[in-house]
Amino acid sequence: MKLFLVFTLATLAFAKRFDGDQVLTLHPTSSEHVITINEMEEFADFWRPDSPSLVREGSPVDVRIPREYLFKTKRVLAAINMDFEVKVNDVQDTIDHQFTGTKTPYAGAYDYDVYHTDVEIESWAFDMQSQYSSLLKVETPTKSEENRNIVRLTMGSSQNNPIFLIDCGIHAREWISPAFCQCFVNRMLSQYNTDANVRSMMDALTFVIYPLLNVDGYAYTWSDDRMWRKTRSNYGTVCTGVDPNRNFDAEWSGPGSSSNPCSDTYYGPEVASEQLSKELSNFVLSHTGEIQAYLTFHSYGQVYIYPYSDAVKDVDNKQEHNDIAIASAAALEAVHRKQYTYGPGYQSMYLAAGGSDDFSKDFGVPLVYTIELRDTGRYGFILPESQIAPSCEETYAAVDVIAQHVMTKL
Repeated sequence: MKLFLVFTLATLAFAKRFDGDQVLTLHPTSSEHVITINEMEEFADFWRPDSPSLVREGSPVDVRIPREYLFKTKRVLAAINMDFEVKVNDVQDTIDHQFTGTKTPYAGAYDYDVYHTDVEIESWAFDMQSQYSSLLKVETPTKSEENRNIVRLTMGSSQNNPIFLIDCGIHAREWISPAFCQCFVNRMLSQYNTDANVRSMMDALTFVIYPLLNVDGYAYTWSDDRMWRKTRSNYGTVCTGVDPNRNFDAEWSGPGSSSNPCSDTYYGPEVASEQLSKELSNFVLSHTGEIQAYLTFHSYGQVYIYPYSDAVKDVDNKQEHNDIAIASAAALEAVHRKQYTYGPGYQSMYLAAGGSDDFSKDFGVPLVYTIELRDTGRYGFILPESQIAPSCEETYAAVDVIAQHVMTKL
């Protein structure tokens, strides 16, 4: 018998504010605890892990509980003796305070210390191309389901060097990810003539960067639902969206993904059904042997994840992945003292089939990391703008270590 009263889907479908919602960190220590958490799927928003199917005894769970369920949820947790703490006291208040100042339209000087809309990010990309035409090429190779441009940047002194592939913004609500991509591009271009380290990387490698892959979902987080995760496609079902990071050809439809279109981990009607998945897959497949490293930036958790996540198995160069993760995490920590953990996905996070990282590794990219950026849960997906600059600064150091390792192997 379920312990929770479940509202109908229609009741919850169009909620756009989160007043009084809380994020709780739960500490399941028994099978009863795990079952109870699984029963929350009908109304709760799983932050970490991102699916109730991934909940395990002994592993903490971050979950957003809507205000109307809080009292009952806490009563149930107390009744079954499950420890928990409040991680975010009021989700809407945290969203409201995510911005450090008044949001003004982008016109002229670009502020890298604030979050930008999808329209501003695309305009910024073309402005950067105008300013740094000898180092940057901007393309819009495909359109999203809602007819927005998916932007691809090619950066370096040559477009024919070994490729260092980066993407940001696969999951819509993870705003710090595309913010980092913008910071990184600006740093590499603006410091090319003044920083010998930047120049050496830009002369040896061709950086291919997707600064915002899930453009439709990201736009929706600005207009309708800050907590939206998926794409905005619909295949004739009651719920909209596919989890793009369960949509790649890497044990697609396997563990950690869902066949339910209403799930945040819905794997989609077929492999690479989403335009962003097609675009990234096609790029990887058409540049076999050229891509030397692939980094995909997400949040949150402060973790370096390397393959595999789709099964309990290891890559053939696991030691190399682990050694570089250790060195990169140490360089990152030296900047602002933030500690990152690392390991294969099945160990450092959880099983999650259909990811872009495992796909890229399977199809020939030798060095692959998913990097979960700040923080460890105090703000989660709602990282305040005051943390953009320090997050970017420490992550530069992390990427430099990986890029320099790639350069030593050329």
